[in-house]
Amino acid sequence: MDRLELRFRAAPENLQRIRRALEGMGLPDQVIRDGTLLTTELVTNSIRHAGLGPDDYIDVAAAWSGTVLLVIVRDSGSAGPPSEIVAGSIRPSPGGQSGWGLYLVDKLATRWGTNLEGLAGFWFELEYPRPAGPSI
Repeated sequence: MDRLELRFRAAPENLQRIRRALEGMGLPDQVIRDGTLLTTELVTNSIRHAGLGPDDYIDVAAAWSGTVLLVIVRDSGSAGPPSEIVAGSIRPSPGGQSGWGLYLVDKLATRWGTNLEGLAGFWFELEYPRPAGPSI
């Protein structure tokens, strides 16, 4: 199992660091594309919405089993754990410029959630090859 653990300051310029780290894990192309997209969306949500300051950090952990990529994104925001989010109920407003991050996670991830033992953050899994099911 390949593993990755990153800790970085909550700043948009660190998104490229996340992309390079995931690309270095030797994942299949589709898993790199989807995993990078979903991870950077969740990190961007933390940067924008978790009330983080310049001295706050975001932790990203990833593990690849050969068939499943698990990614956990935690932040030190004061918002606490995310409220209960119902999968399948996430839809950004038509023409909206934001609100697409969790929508993409909901549509592309095999499984995802917010339960991180009381810490603020999200996790998702991507299975490869992708299980049969509805496409977006």
